[in-house]
Amino acid sequence: MTSLRRSIGAGAAAIGLLLVPLFATADEPNSENGGISPHVVGAEKSGLPCVGGGGRVSKCDETVRVVTEHDVTVNVKIAPMPTKSCQATISTSSEQRNTFARVEGTIEIADCTACSGGYTIVVRVRDESGETKSLEFEGSWQRTDKQPVKFTADYPIGANVDLLGVRSKGLHCACADAPAGDTAAQKKE
Repeated sequence: MTSLRRSIGAGAAAIGLLLVPLFATADEPNSENGGISPHVVGAEKSGLPCVGGGGRVSKCDETVRVVTEHDVTVNVKIAPMPTKSCQATISTSSEQRNTFARVEGTIEIADCTACSGGYTIVVRVRDESGETKSLEFEGSWQRTDKQPVKFTADYPIGANVDLLGVRSKGLHCACADAPAGDTAAQKKE
């Protein structure tokens, strides 16, 4: 009779081990994403098996560990670093060098020391047929001191064209530090 109790106890423990994942997931609330519940990844049993058929007087030292996984979606919004616009001016000079327009420029900023920005250079050319075209080239700049930003660039304009002129547009500037006239930032220091 003892061997029968042991086999029933072992069978009951095996059935319990199989049912534990079902009960563990049944107790979990459904997520807000369409009622998806966690799924069981694994279960393991450790300790001594039950002796005496289980119940109040049994000498059990069993531990059942159930591992579940949950799918979690997290959305993170990263706010851009606060920047202040600054006033920048650009001056350019140009010359034709065969199939290129050489443009030299200077960008001056009085508001802040560390800053960056961008600009567009518009090159006007006339081809052999007399047609006038405008070519646009994007540029960017950055500085960490009070010195003006100087740049030199060769822009392709094609063969058999005459350079008519160069101008800039869309100059923008953003301070990385507080503008020089910002007294609130100076008081914090």
